[in-house]
Amino acid sequence: MRGPRLFRRLTLAELERWCASRPHALVLDARDPGSHQRDGWAGSVRLGPHNQDTLLLQTDRKRPILIYCHHGHASQTWAQMFADFGYVDVCDLVGGHAAWAQAHPLPPEEPA
Repeated sequence: MRGPRLFRRLTLAELERWCASRPHALVLDARDPGSHQRDGWAGSVRLGPHNQDTLLLQTDRKRPILIYCHHGHASQTWAQMFADFGYVDVCDLVGGHAAWAQAHPLPPEEPA
């Protein structure tokens, strides 16, 4: 019997290089629909019970997968699920969207 399938935890410092080396990665946002709509990363797909089966069963298992959530906890569960389904290049983001947003603050809005 083979050992458990693993995923990698990416830090913010590793994120840009990982994304640059995998331009066709599937980026999955495991946050709620409102959060995804408000400030989800460009090109990301919201991940949830509504589409998990389709994504798990129909995505090429060699395609790199990056999953992020609010704080980097739920993304670990999702990443493990993808790894268990045989995906070979699965990562989640340590600290999640909150850590990313703190490192990339939005400029203040101009007064109307």
